[in-house]
Amino acid sequence: MTRITLEAHAKINFNLKITGRRPDGYHLIESVVQAIDLHDTLTLEPSAAEGILLEVDDPRLPGGPENLVWKAAHAIQSRSAGPACGVLIRLEKRIPSGAGLGGGSSDAAAALVGLRRLWNLDLSDRDLASLAASIGSDVPFFLTGGTALITGTGTEVHPLPDRSGFEILIVFPGVPISTREVYGRVVVPLTSALKISSMARFRPTPRDNLTKEVETWVRAGNDLEPYACALCPAIGMIKDRLQAAGASAAAMTGSGSAVFGVFRSPAATERALADLSPAGFAALRCAPISRQEYRRRAGLD
Repeated sequence: MTRITLEAHAKINFNLKITGRRPDGYHLIESVVQAIDLHDTLTLEPSAAEGILLEVDDPRLPGGPENLVWKAAHAIQSRSAGPACGVLIRLEKRIPSGAGLGGGSSDAAAALVGLRRLWNLDLSDRDLASLAASIGSDVPFFLTGGTALITGTGTEVHPLPDRSGFEILIVFPGVPISTREVYGRVVVPLTSALKISSMARFRPTPRDNLTKEVETWVRAGNDLEPYACALCPAIGMIKDRLQAAGASAAAMTGSGSAVFGVFRSPAATERALADLSPAGFAALRCAPISRQEYRRRAGLD
């Protein structure tokens, strides 16, 4: 095998609750997340030169050890007795960085999957999940995809039945936000007002109730939103405009700064695009993807 090309998909957090904080400073969370069709593209091929060579088409992003793709490649090579030969990885970015869409984590997961295949390594999905957790909290989800409840520090992934029947409009204010900075501002509540795990259904749901259930999840809220809004006030304004434009529910994803709206019909999405596009924000029309389709696109099957 001389070249592998994989899609690295974005995610949105339908909701996010802070449930506590560990002694080492890591926050404990509960969140229902959804893989969507927006994606970066990774191309991997053997290189005559030793080491890991990473080329990124966005000059604002690092191409060395600071990049999660490079870290993933280094981890799988050093911990799995991977070949000493080099690898060239080309990363085409489409997912905005610093938006809470998990682009860097998804890229890292794609690198793990691609290198397992490129180097024909004897690593199970569980082995990859262990490596993924060592790279970043969001990375394990991208070895599962679809709809899932994530708990703990974000590394514990509990698959849920696929959700469909709605569109997603993501609006990025153009201001990247540091996840570390947002979490650094969090004041951990003594008690959580709502446990997401008590809402998330682990059984099939009638199709006509799927969108309604997603809307209920989104309305549960994102505990990081007030802290991110202090860094980027446009978040609140975009959320209000999405709802005014016809979104049945809207929220910030992850630690921000992107905001998404859930729409029940293509016509409603079109109206929201027409309303928000003149404001100068990047608006991305997306759809959820099932776990089966995700695994096919991500090279997991």
